[in-house]
Amino acid sequence: MQESEATDYFNEEQISRISSAFDLKHVETADDFLIFDTLDTGIRRRDIAIPQDVAIEILKALERGAERMEEYEGWVDHTIGFAEFAIHINTIGALTKGRNDKFTFETRPCRHPHEASPPHEVFGDHLYPIWRVTSADGSTCIEISRNSPLSTPLLPLLLENRQSRAQSTLKVFSTPTHDKSELEHRSVQLANSFLFELNARNKTPYLLRIRQQPPLRPRRMQEISYSVRFPKTQVPERVAALFSIASDLRRGSYTTSVLSFYQILEYYLPAAHRREAVRKVRKLVRSLDFDEEKDSSILKILSSVERSHGASEGEQLRTLIEECVPEEKMREFFALDHGVYFGKRGPISGVPTIQPNSGESLASQVAKRVYALRNRIVHAKDDARYTETSVLLPTSHEARHLYPDMELIRMLAIEVIVDNR
Repeated sequence: MQESEATDYFNEEQISRISSAFDLKHVETADDFLIFDTLDTGIRRRDIAIPQDVAIEILKALERGAERMEEYEGWVDHTIGFAEFAIHINTIGALTKGRNDKFTFETRPCRHPHEASPPHEVFGDHLYPIWRVTSADGSTCIEISRNSPLSTPLLPLLLENRQSRAQSTLKVFSTPTHDKSELEHRSVQLANSFLFELNARNKTPYLLRIRQQPPLRPRRMQEISYSVRFPKTQVPERVAALFSIASDLRRGSYTTSVLSFYQILEYYLPAAHRREAVRKVRKLVRSLDFDEEKDSSILKILSSVERSHGASEGEQLRTLIEECVPEEKMREFFALDHGVYFGKRGPISGVPTIQPNSGESLASQVAKRVYALRNRIVHAKDDARYTETSVLLPTSHEARHLYPDMELIRMLAIEVIVDNR
């Protein structure tokens, strides 16, 4: 098909529907391919080429009402009760043909259309595993097999001839429904449960691919110095390593960065706590009414030390910030344009807001927020008491909005390091 013929076959509205569905920009139509450029990541990739026959199947699915998932790379087609997830395997060479042939699969008669049967299929020059299990009543099948046309643009692209290599995807075949969200929720649960057992029982660690969306990243909030100097700040090896890890957003995530910067604060908690305890004891000893011969004076010192030892981590964090971070630095940070981020309408739930002009000190407010955010990332308690502060997953929509909090904790870490040099 020449370019003019292909353009005539796919009208402007159809191409626009495909562009919108995959967050793509149509570049040209040539050699039986619709050529697109990606818009949904900050990393430049080669053009995405969708073959004509694949584009036809995508349009059919879109007309049925198929939609991309919110959290994962994949699709839900509620009219046929079908969900498909892009996946990758986290072990090199785990599914060789010899190993794959050893597995048996709990399959039963079902009404779903399947392209091929376990344990594998040969497509072109490649071997693709087929792992399929069926529920006891035959109503639901879960399958890992070669991707459907609908997922072609979601997979790694492209080879020199504009043909993208097929990849294995996870599919959930169930019954048609009018409730798209219920089907997606149930499919995600089944997919995660199936992959957990593949990992735990079969030592085959497949992972669902997270939907790639650009994180919200405003301009860097700390000015860059263009003067490079011989180092004046002595930094412990562990702290330097944590700071490097926290700054590597290519391999990590905002949640990883937040935790690494928080670990730097943790490193200095004991020192700041001791400094505060010593200062309080020294103040008591220097007071005019202190008398070393009186038990009451000695008991005041003991009481102060006991309270110091009984302080919670949240209280110690507040002390660290009060001791090491100038309030002027915090006020400068919150004077920047963060919009509603740190207010009641901010995107991060389950953490205190920051109100610089309230009666509470900024150090106290910041400590409460940072500690609550840390708890949301590391705690995953299955308890009704924690429903309002559920675990903050690295792949969640909230996590993609964490940049201002990450910059806040980064600023705290730098000030604490400098203060303790």
